[in-house]
Amino acid sequence: MAFMETLLSLISLLSSTLQLHAVVEGPKPITLSLIHPFSPHSPFYPGNITDMEKIDILIQGTNTRMHHLFSTMRERNWNGSSEVDDIVATVQKASFYFVAQVGIGSFPPFPGRKGIPYLLMIDTGSELTWVQCEGCDPCFPLQQPNFPYNRSQSYKPIPCGDPTCPTPNQDCYQSYCGFRISYGEDPPASTAGAIVREALTFPSDFRGTESYNNLFLGCGFKSYHYEFRQPNKIGGILGLGFGAGTLPFLNQVGKRRFSYCLSNSEHTNSQLYIGGAKMVGPQVLSTPLLRGLNEALYYLDLQDISIQNIRLRLQGSFSGGSTIDSGCPITTLHPNVYARVRIGFVQYFAQFHLQPYDSGSRPGDLPMLDLCFPNPSGFNRYLPTMTFHFRGADLVVKRAGMFSVGKYICVLLRSGPVTTIGAFQQTQHKFSYDFELGERRQDEIGALRFAPQDCGSPT
Repeated sequence: MAFMETLLSLISLLSSTLQLHAVVEGPKPITLSLIHPFSPHSPFYPGNITDMEKIDILIQGTNTRMHHLFSTMRERNWNGSSEVDDIVATVQKASFYFVAQVGIGSFPPFPGRKGIPYLLMIDTGSELTWVQCEGCDPCFPLQQPNFPYNRSQSYKPIPCGDPTCPTPNQDCYQSYCGFRISYGEDPPASTAGAIVREALTFPSDFRGTESYNNLFLGCGFKSYHYEFRQPNKIGGILGLGFGAGTLPFLNQVGKRRFSYCLSNSEHTNSQLYIGGAKMVGPQVLSTPLLRGLNEALYYLDLQDISIQNIRLRLQGSFSGGSTIDSGCPITTLHPNVYARVRIGFVQYFAQFHLQPYDSGSRPGDLPMLDLCFPNPSGFNRYLPTMTFHFRGADLVVKRAGMFSVGKYICVLLRSGPVTTIGAFQQTQHKFSYDFELGERRQDEIGALRFAPQDCGSPT
């Protein structure tokens, strides 16, 4: 079914295409191969499940993500401060997240060994990179041994109170620089531990590896309430969130941009580039990346939404800000915005004498989505587009990224506490988060550049 071909995969940044032309940056980029969560090679692989069950996994992940983000923002508003008491990483129960392999540490008897490989979940909403370490108690189950930090030649502890500790507001972990992470479920999953300096190793463009020494790494020693699918291969988090201090990964490795492309197939190669070429070309659009309530997230100035080129006139409806988040599977809209968008889709489908299922007519095998319609034969060609109108740029969502099409047609949108452009609606575009300095307004931290692109390459 079409839905089976519209799940997400991050693939390599193409150095040149007919659509995009690259200007080479000096330092070589970090290249991370990513595994699609529904691929048989993924530690999240859910097995042979139905299309409807896959949609429900997407929805579960979206609900958990929204709960996490909303809880974090509410806590920061409550204390009235911009200081972050907890570093919040996205470690979620739903099985729909991308992972990358990273080498951690260096070990004798092979001096300079490129680290033990661990699978880390990619999170654009977290500043902290961490791995579960040997000696943890309690721990979440991990198929491979926990990271043996004491045997790593590149391991350097940071004493409690040391001025180089990147989390000065955190409680110390025993006698070391400490961290605590959690997310807003009941009960919350959480990890506490020490922040150390370590070597991380990544693949390079030339089939080799590149190591970065003395990076901040969280060593997790106490973890509670994680429910990873067993056997679990996920060792921790790779945080790609924004931040101005010394902790964010991008700041540590000296990169000013990262880019990805979300494929419409789970059967493709996928890569994420940290650094690399500036994205330019005749089809490239740009909109500012903004500061927002959650300091680690990327905010956009969303001004309106169109359905099949008809504006919904939503100006002024996004005063709380809108984010773009590859860690959120499905786009969520603030309730007032969602209600208007829902009416727009109902009016469009009514032209074809199609009405959404309500509680009285709802089939038992529908996914947990609010807006689903019958699917007459041959209707695929009439599916509408949806456009997000940002400041200075319009993102036209591909139909394959907007609908689950099979026995039913379901609009892949949810009502939620915040408006977030999710990964599913980013398919078949290349996105570049660029933080190069230049002329910008006070609220701007960089630019999001994007253009349509065929993101897939066969595995």
